Amino acid sequence: MRLGDIVPADARLLDGDPVEVDQSALTGESLPATRKSGEAIFSGSIIRQGEIAAMVYATGATPIWQTAELVQGAKTVSHFQRAVLKIGNYLIILAAVLVATIIGVAIYRGDPILSTLQFALVLTVAAIPVAMPTVLSVTMAVGARLLAQKKAIVTRLVAIEELAGVDILCADKTGTLTQNKLTLGDPFSVTHAPAEQVVLAAALASRSDNNDTIDLAVLGGLKNDQALKDYK
Repeated sequence: MRLGDIVPADARLLDGDPVEVDQSALTGESLPATRKSGEAIFSGSIIRQGEIAAMVYATGATPIWQTAELVQGAKTVSHFQRAVLKIGNYLIILAAVLVATIIGVAIYRGDPILSTLQFALVLTVAAIPVAMPTVLSVTMAVGARLLAQKKAIVTRLVAIEELAGVDILCADKTGTLTQNKLTLGDPFSVTHAPAEQVVLAAALASRSDNNDTIDLAVLGGLKNDQALKDYK
């Protein structure tokens, strides 16, 4: 494996010089980690510096896939779910109290038990919010559709209500909220040289063969791809 290669499977490094490995997809750490001979590198990592041979020792359920499964399988109760459960519990308790009161009053007054039980059953069915989950699901689905139009992917509908109550969002955006890809910004020169000349000089000092992220960003910033053909 050499610079720019994506590790296809879990492997152990053989003899050679240390390499720099980008494991942001696995650990979230933006800085590359140094790996020496005998150490393991995992599937999905990217070689950022160096060249070395490695022996594959595991495929399939590698750590990166196990991490993805843990994220998908995480079971947490959101504030929205707690609120819905609280409303449901309140209505159930209220229905139970009313049914007990009706039965007690009916027995005290000597009313027919069968008619009283029928009335209590109707009250119980009416008090239970059967349609509430459906209404809430449809409402959040509409919100997910609106977010999809803004290129936001919603994996869990309850996340919409959770995000609505967020004032400050702190996250490691490297490779998580972004594409983990460098792009060239607006160049400037202290000698008042044209910006195109600065980018061209940087492109001449870059090599696309190395698959280096900085070199590829500089080469991608060229507005005129034919400019390099005039140079050897």
